[in-house]
Amino acid sequence: MKRVIHWLLDILFPKYCLGCNKENSYLCKDCFAAIPILQNAHCFLCGLRSPTGHVCKKCKNKFHPALSGLLIASNWNNLLLRQIIYKYKYSFIKELSQPLSQIIIKFLLNLNFILLNSQFIIIPVPLHKRRLQWRGFNQAELLAQEISGFLGIPINNQILERARYTLPQAEIKSKQERYQNIKNVFKVNEKINSTSLNNPLNIKSKIIILIDDICTTTSTLEECAKTLKPLGPKEIWALAIARG
Repeated sequence: MKRVIHWLLDILFPKYCLGCNKENSYLCKDCFAAIPILQNAHCFLCGLRSPTGHVCKKCKNKFHPALSGLLIASNWNNLLLRQIIYKYKYSFIKELSQPLSQIIIKFLLNLNFILLNSQFIIIPVPLHKRRLQWRGFNQAELLAQEISGFLGIPINNQILERARYTLPQAEIKSKQERYQNIKNVFKVNEKINSTSLNNPLNIKSKIIILIDDICTTTSTLEECAKTLKPLGPKEIWALAIARG
């Protein structure tokens, strides 16, 4: 039945590539191949190249970030990529989660970043219920599901919650105001907040990979990491398509 519905929708509302306007998909193979994939990782605080992707020693000692590192897959300055992300988030085209997640996967494969390990858990950045109802889906969660399925890493979309509704970070220009807007906004789901070794949602000694679509000041990802850190994970990483 779903196939029939999709077939009818494709006839009534044909898809066109956002890059070249070719029919049949939102992003054709040629345009996907033209989107740049970054080849190196950097310290997300000072921008210096980091072979492992970790925060550099100097920044770690100075700022004490909760994040172990931030991995960025592509370049926000690419106009096609920016258009795809805008369509995904604000035109509610869920289908774009597939090519966007493939950009992240391609980046990880290029870096030879080894993730196929039972130590890893993927956690998407949660949306507030109010924004989830407005959009109809959590864009970070759809990306996380695609990445989880491809890499075989379990996903945990229950442990982290938004405690309150906030303005979208993209609407706030001041860096300091962005930090204040997102401060203490996340909490651990009290129903599953347990350090028991028998708890399947236990993250003690695990390596967490936070997934988001884009980041700018990294304040959202840092707040997520600060919330999860008391539960005792070994490391907390963040992974995003681009840094705006």
